[in-house]
Amino acid sequence: MHRQDLSGLGLSHLVSGLDDDSDERGGDRQCGACTTLSGYTEWVCDSEPRLSLGWDWQLDGQSADGRVCRLGLPRTNVLLLDRDGQALPWNESLQVLANFIDGFDWNTSAFQAVCVRYSN
Repeated sequence: MHRQDLSGLGLSHLVSGLDDDSDERGGDRQCGACTTLSGYTEWVCDSEPRLSLGWDWQLDGQSADGRVCRLGLPRTNVLLLDRDGQALPWNESLQVLANFIDGFDWNTSAFQAVCVRYSN
């Protein structure tokens, strides 16, 4: 996919969920101990090109309205091309995709989907 085509890419929320941190706890937690809430989200393109982007997120503890922020680089099989049709280096491609992700309001949909999914 050409780098300049990202601006016209429409993504739809597919799924978001919480990470299972039971392995990280390693034992009893003390009351009042700090904890983090993290998860994942996956988004798809409904039109051509058919692609998906997934990334991890963490609840922003400073936010009063339940805002989540992206953690790390996205997971995808999308490799971006420059204007000449040459593939960008993999890490550069992922960083461009990360900047694209940070440029739209995925946070609200992802957080709401997690709240609905785990409210039962």
